[in-house]
Amino acid sequence: MLKLLHGKNGRYILLALLLPVMLGLFGPKLIPEMKEVVDNFTDRAKLAAVLQKYGEPGVVPPELTFCDMAKPVVSKTEEKDGVTYYTLESRVEKCDQHSETAVGTVRIFAMGWKGGKIVKFAWGGPKGGKVEY
Repeated sequence: MLKLLHGKNGRYILLALLLPVMLGLFGPKLIPEMKEVVDNFTDRAKLAAVLQKYGEPGVVPPELTFCDMAKPVVSKTEEKDGVTYYTLESRVEKCDQHSETAVGTVRIFAMGWKGGKIVKFAWGGPKGGKVEY
């Protein structure tokens, strides 16, 4: 292994080994409640339960649980007026009863957290496809 690192491609190998660690250290930091939402996102029943547990009444739209979606990627974190916003992207896996055309599209949305509760929610629209709920 040391011979590989000292060779002319050593820098690239070292970078490839260290990049995942660096991204983990510098990636978005999630509060425990948001991590629970992300971890339960692929199971609609569990997602509905955690959204009810952490969502302020009327904030999170029920449409978020209409389709089976992939585990979301947190693409952005920002703080505004004491609210921490997480922008998420998730691909629609299955949506038989509500919108078959949504399958395969990526949905973008933001959740705003304050005091361990979801206090804001905003759809950012799909990356592609059509939304029909």
